[in-house]
Amino acid sequence: MVEGYRHVAGTGGPDARSAQALLPALRAGVDAGSPVVLACSPALRDGLRPGLAADAVHVVDPDALAGRAPDALAGYTSLLDRFGVGGSRLQLVTDSQCQATAGVVAWLQTEALLNHVLADRAVDHYCVLDPAQLGDHLGTALACHPGVLAAGATAANPGWREPAEVLRSLWTDPGPDPVESTPPTLQVEDVTSMRELRRALTASLADGPLDPDEAEDLVLAIDEVAANAAEHGVPPVDVRLWITEQRVLCTVADRGPGFEEPLAGYGPAHGHDLSVGGMGLWLARRAVDRMTTSPLPDGDGCVVRLTIDPRH
Repeated sequence: MVEGYRHVAGTGGPDARSAQALLPALRAGVDAGSPVVLACSPALRDGLRPGLAADAVHVVDPDALAGRAPDALAGYTSLLDRFGVGGSRLQLVTDSQCQATAGVVAWLQTEALLNHVLADRAVDHYCVLDPAQLGDHLGTALACHPGVLAAGATAANPGWREPAEVLRSLWTDPGPDPVESTPPTLQVEDVTSMRELRRALTASLADGPLDPDEAEDLVLAIDEVAANAAEHGVPPVDVRLWITEQRVLCTVADRGPGFEEPLAGYGPAHGHDLSVGGMGLWLARRAVDRMTTSPLPDGDGCVVRLTIDPRH
């Protein structure tokens, strides 16, 4: 049986010292027939390439593995589909420089979820974590890795935490956003027509800060969450939308218990067969910067918050 995903952390900057710490493990893998994919910052990449056989190394743009967690995970899957062929294990090198693209919290979500999403993939994934860059987030970043690199070899990480536990620590819902104390741009009580809801959302977003593609994606995300609430929650389903230059926020509330599974929605529920449904949470997570759930203030129901911070 092929061993699955191994997620290993090393600490250091994107420099020659970190490269030298990684090389023994990478060379051992190459000797065993495992090619290397470098999806890391230029400084780390340039420190590694001279120490490895040129025909065993592939270089890819690390931006392909960055962004919101669902998009980053799709990038990882695409990369492994491209290079993880031929029956041998793949060696992948990344570093924490990628976190600058979508922010450290989105990057930490990805790091935790890789252990869940890629569990059955034959990959040795080495992550170089820069303490100077991550600061107070270093402990959480290390906790995403079951293995740590020490003296050129992999050891078990005693600080490893299960993906769901890490995600819960990152997704502690802060409660209502301050903008929720202001009149909403759009308010639809007791949604009965998804078509009318989509039309109202599209009209409200037309002159807002989102570009047309972002607005369309958000409408689809809200539609999916509202439909999920209508099917699995308890009516009425209420939708409120706030649009400001700094934030676009939508709340979808119903009187059901909600859901608390932090791994839900990362990848279609039925794998690659999109015809059988199960796409709602996956589509919603891909469209927004944050999606959180919490009880309604009166405790009788659940509210899902979908937030986008417009990029000017």
